[in-house]
Amino acid sequence: MKLDWGHGIAIALVSFMIFILALLFSAGDTGSLVTENYYEKELTFQNEIDALRSAKALPAEEQPEVIMQANGINFAFPNSIDPSKFKGEVYLLRNEDDTKDVRLPIKLQSRNQFLVPSVKLQDGVYELNLSWIINDKEYLIKKSIRWISQ
Repeated sequence: MKLDWGHGIAIALVSFMIFILALLFSAGDTGSLVTENYYEKELTFQNEIDALRSAKALPAEEQPEVIMQANGINFAFPNSIDPSKFKGEVYLLRNEDDTKDVRLPIKLQSRNQFLVPSVKLQDGVYELNLSWIINDKEYLIKKSIRWISQ
């Protein structure tokens, strides 16, 4: 049987379609959202922007310090903060796997510090969302951190 140019084009198109389908299936599930409540969070996005601005406006000595230690990630807040008027949350987000996310309410210990234990963390990059409220004013710090167990 002799193949003419029409058969060649058909074979090329079918080969290209098989190649594209192979890429699609080998990529895995890339359609998941970062958060399940995406649209509800969008409605409160202006509050998040205001909290980010409030945290950036704080003087350097009043900003919390993020310290990587062998036993976990330590958050040191200024001593001027009254723990009874403080409410906060640490959210460590892993973009590639939501089962590795860590969300903890902040309970300030002695010297206004809070520790996320290393047993809750796995090696890799986390997106840190550190939010707190003092005197009915919201603050938020977002940054990318890399945890490497020691």
